[in-house]
Amino acid sequence: QNKITITVGEQLTCCVPTCPPNFPYDEIDIGRLPAGNYTITTVLGPSNFSGGPAITNAPFTVTDARLLKTAPYVRLDYSGHWWDPNDSGWGLFIWHDALDNVLAAWFTYTPDGKPMWYVFQPKWQTAGATFTSNLMQTSRPPGTTSPPPNPTSITVAGTASLDFTNFGTDVGKITYTFTGGPTLTRSIQRFKP
Repeated sequence: QNKITITVGEQLTCCVPTCPPNFPYDEIDIGRLPAGNYTITTVLGPSNFSGGPAITNAPFTVTDARLLKTAPYVRLDYSGHWWDPNDSGWGLFIWHDALDNVLAAWFTYTPDGKPMWYVFQPKWQTAGATFTSNLMQTSRPPGTTSPPPNPTSITVAGTASLDFTNFGTDVGKITYTFTGGPTLTRSIQRFKP
């Protein structure tokens, strides 16, 4: 019936509404919920001063972020750490938000074995594959302050795209080309420690 009850098991040091103005409140993550109307009640557990409800039937609404999207919208969330198990130390961090914006940070090695980072921000072409976007490399000499006073240089190092079509939620591929080099495709999978 879309009613959520949370029992707070740890002792509270202050009771609403008598808390001072800057008292730090707890944040409770209730997880991802389907679109709809809900009510939430929090009950103070036995370790608290009172066993009664702290909040009773507070209403809230969850909306479907896909309603704000234009086609093709993506039904799966590809955020996370992706890697190629055949290449230790190689990987991607992918941030994929509710409006289908994507940022991929790729950590790899140069031909001489030095670590290198690239980033790209592809747009979705279909519900499971992105357009090809610029592969950006940044660099900056170190400085004596934080942040260093030296300017950051940004170079287009090539292009890259992601494809999860027909693979599912935990397997995909990256296709990339470094400027002047061949086009390569690498299988990737979601990292699960």
